[in-house]
Amino acid sequence: MKSAGVKECSGQHPQAGFSLLELMVSITIGAILMTGMVAMFNSSGETRRELEKTGSLIENGRYAIGLLYDDLRHAGFYGQFYDTGDAPATEPDPCETANLGTLKTHIAMPIQGYRAATSSTQAPIVAASTCDEDGVLPASNFVAGSDILVVRRADTEVFTGNPTAGRIYLQANARDLNLLLGNSGANVPTATADNNATASLKKYPSKGTATPADTRLYRVHVYFVAPCSYGSGANDTCTAADDDVPTLKRLELSASGGATAMTISSLVEGVQRMKVEYGMDTVPNTVNLTTLLIGDGMPDNYVTAPALADWPGVVSVRVNLLLRSTQATQDYTDSKQYNLGGVLAGPFGDKFRRRVYSTEVMPVNIAGRREIPY
Repeated sequence: MKSAGVKECSGQHPQAGFSLLELMVSITIGAILMTGMVAMFNSSGETRRELEKTGSLIENGRYAIGLLYDDLRHAGFYGQFYDTGDAPATEPDPCETANLGTLKTHIAMPIQGYRAATSSTQAPIVAASTCDEDGVLPASNFVAGSDILVVRRADTEVFTGNPTAGRIYLQANARDLNLLLGNSGANVPTATADNNATASLKKYPSKGTATPADTRLYRVHVYFVAPCSYGSGANDTCTAADDDVPTLKRLELSASGGATAMTISSLVEGVQRMKVEYGMDTVPNTVNLTTLLIGDGMPDNYVTAPALADWPGVVSVRVNLLLRSTQATQDYTDSKQYNLGGVLAGPFGDKFRRRVYSTEVMPVNIAGRREIPY
């Protein structure tokens, strides 16, 4: 029973709301926390993007230097053939495609190069070859300050199957070598009138029971740095409308439309400059009675531009590549100088990160011919 005039106390009080001041303080704290979280996420995203750029730069550099190393390592490999002879009387044209006899004389120079004298001048390959006349390497398609490197060799794998029309193939024994023009309708490449294979070298099963000499694809690779990654001009050359990502590219002795031709392949983006040095084997300077060559297979000095007669004596190659990131970093300025085998490059003052990659290669087939047995 409730007593009259007495209220029962429930123990509950009405809930009061936030005051304006408390609400403003809460909003301010929330905004500060949100700003910090956004800044953290932005920083994390930017760090991730920079790591991707750096990772791509490192990967491109390693791949480019590895690719050149492998090709130079096999320079001068012509199957069983041993005696490559002296350098030709005139400088070989790296873009020669028409004459098999002329191409055969070029095998004496498995390595050939063109030096850019300064950072603002181009390597003089145009004046010394048909690369410009053929439209595959005009002056607008390779950058100033970068060298050009030529490698000649045969595939290490023996060719089987039907040849490709227009491709050049090599057949050799220890004493003789022939270059043959591929004929898609034949089981093996066919010789041309100016380069008939000898019976001791090339014997077809239809002419007897003798096994024919191994057939290998013959390669001529011309490495250069182009001002764009993909060219929209004739023969895939760079134009003003293309991107501005410097790229290591390669001219290859190949075939197009059934005819022998030099074609361009894009290899590695971000390669901005290539500088090459050549190790010369000059000591002992008398002909060895066993190898019939001077030297001992080891480099005695390095030069940047060997004389024509000295190219067969190149037994080591130093390659220096300057790699540039393909994307800019907005809060970064490149103020560094880079040493490319004694040649300084930079500072560039732009927003791209750079690294230098170097390697030294001993072409085993060239140096091995000069090693003096003990």
